[in-house]
Amino acid sequence: MGESAVWLDHIFDCIKRYIHRFGHRMVQSTGTLSAVFISVDEARMLLGGAAPPRPPPPALQLPPYAETVEALERSRARLDALTEGGGPLAELKVCFGLDDATLRLLLAAAAPLMSTELSRLYGFAWADFGVKLPTVGFLSELIGADQEESTRLQAAFLPDAPLVRYRLVELRDSGPWGDPPPLLYRGVVVPEGVLGHLSGEESRRGASLPTALQSFGSLLAPEAAQPLGELSLAPRTRAEVEAGVARAIHAGRPRLLLVGPDGVGRQTALAAAAAAHDRGVLALDLDRLARQPERLAERLAEAGREALLRRCVLLILADEFFAERTTWERLLPVVGGLLERHRGPVAITVLQPVAAVYRALSDVFDVVFPLPEPIEQKRVWQRALAGGQPVEAQLAGPLASRFNVTPGTIHGAVLDARARNALTGARRPLTADDVARAVRQRLDHALSEVAEPFTTSLTWDDVVLPDEVRDVLDEIIGQARYREQVYDGWGFRRKMAYGRGLSCLFIGPPGTGKTMVTALIAKTLGRELYRVDLSRVISKWIGETEKNLARVFDEAEKAQVILLFDEADALFGSRTEVKGSNDRFANMEINYLLQRMESFDGMSLLTTNFAKSIDDAFKRRLKFRVDFPMPDAEQRARLWAAMLPEQAETAGELGFPYLGKRFKMAGGNIKNAVLRAAFYAAEEGRPIDAALLERAAIAEAREMGRLI
Repeated sequence: MGESAVWLDHIFDCIKRYIHRFGHRMVQSTGTLSAVFISVDEARMLLGGAAPPRPPPPALQLPPYAETVEALERSRARLDALTEGGGPLAELKVCFGLDDATLRLLLAAAAPLMSTELSRLYGFAWADFGVKLPTVGFLSELIGADQEESTRLQAAFLPDAPLVRYRLVELRDSGPWGDPPPLLYRGVVVPEGVLGHLSGEESRRGASLPTALQSFGSLLAPEAAQPLGELSLAPRTRAEVEAGVARAIHAGRPRLLLVGPDGVGRQTALAAAAAAHDRGVLALDLDRLARQPERLAERLAEAGREALLRRCVLLILADEFFAERTTWERLLPVVGGLLERHRGPVAITVLQPVAAVYRALSDVFDVVFPLPEPIEQKRVWQRALAGGQPVEAQLAGPLASRFNVTPGTIHGAVLDARARNALTGARRPLTADDVARAVRQRLDHALSEVAEPFTTSLTWDDVVLPDEVRDVLDEIIGQARYREQVYDGWGFRRKMAYGRGLSCLFIGPPGTGKTMVTALIAKTLGRELYRVDLSRVISKWIGETEKNLARVFDEAEKAQVILLFDEADALFGSRTEVKGSNDRFANMEINYLLQRMESFDGMSLLTTNFAKSIDDAFKRRLKFRVDFPMPDAEQRARLWAAMLPEQAETAGELGFPYLGKRFKMAGGNIKNAVLRAAFYAAEEGRPIDAALLERAAIAEAREMGRLI
């Protein structure tokens, strides 16, 4: 006989005893069935009249009461033997701390949902066709041997009792008894997750989550977890995860706090450590639940119940939950109370340590998941790129130097890039640009709200600069390329506690190529360049500029991009003597910028036409100061030649040396003059010649305010 058959047989015997005890509620004195809440016989007895005939009436043909009680005792003995074994009933008792009477109440509530015969018998037994669910009072009388025990059993349905606290049953409003009705008349329903467990499903651990949890939760079975030794984890992190999970599984404590950026492997590492103890992970997205606060406690309790039933570690994904302080301050006491009472292992993910978690939960053990070192990231890239579509040779190294990202982002980006190649039918090997595009799509940032992408179609061949300037620019590019090798591979990061960012100031008159060179540097490094929109950063309101600047740097770190502050003197101007409140607040903005620039670990490029306007403290914090001089006559001649595209139609000798010698212009003005000459030629229907170039140069010089 199967386990469910044993306990259903016991409930049948309970019904027989119930009918013996309370049959007068079900039939009239004439022997006909009652369809009202109270029969005439019961009313006569309650009013002190003659006692009704001993139930059940002869028409039911039940065995004598003594035989019914004996049969009930035998079925109860078989049930008790089951609860001492290792089946679903034994697991229920152990997981939730149920005593025998409470377990029988749970089985009695589940019986009509698993047996049509019992469902119909229940309806007959409570003799009120308006009632659709077994009530607390009915179940207590069904299981209790006498009135005293029945009254005592009602306490099993109080809010803090295991049945209700762990959502093993749900109490529903039933009948016209007010809102909410008294406990005695509340309907009792057993959730589908508990019914599935009671039905003895073979693969219960891997079965689907209950419908109410499917939108918020996910399951990871032990057999689907990766071995812990194959994960890209720091040795200390791996040791702490192993120790924390082992202790939490065997003792229920501590509560694990997994700290680190999204994609760094917190959930994967937890699943791997749990699988070593034959445990799965049930993950619940707390941020999505927080949008339904009225359901939060119910769903958390359900998730806790399912985690215990399936022998899983309960993982609360709280990364986004703690982003909005007003939300978590209101809801954290509810969450903390439920997790504190959970009888199994619990883990919580957060992006940054949150002090409130330590106050809401006792015995918290935090495990920090740092980004892998660049050398380890290169190994992750190699593993992600191995197999599948062919890739360009030695692709892992350049990608590791361009991006400082989590293992999850690496694997996801490679999969995305390969999927895109397959979709477009590309037959070429996967390139660094293919993967870089996929990485950028996965970097979650809002930098476009305060800055805009800046690119150029030009190349270094279009740049005319003195050799000493080109040498400095080459050094800047070299430091950007090899900073991971120097700082991490060679250990200089430990020596340089702060100020590791690569900040460069480009100084020179307008049109000398400062902004164009910033775009070329980003293009050479394969990085995106974002130009900060000062109109969206600088504010007249006190404190707003600092807040906007903080957002610029924070989002740039997320986006892994290069920041460009064009016309930087507007932000990085010199501090002044404090003669009024305006001076004091202006200096506060500059002081904040000094601190934030020093802590920024990325690359920032600044351009200015007025070097003297930049605060001296900024200059000390800059790694490079590059002066872009006005070009000499020879350089101007080269610029005139470089600005003409190969496709442009020209005629005769264009006289670039003459133009370079006569017109003292920066590269930007020369570009404008060449473009002006092209439009002259198009309008007049003739090729570009020396006369048109000279005419355009004269017009540009006049606009510059120079006498010709």
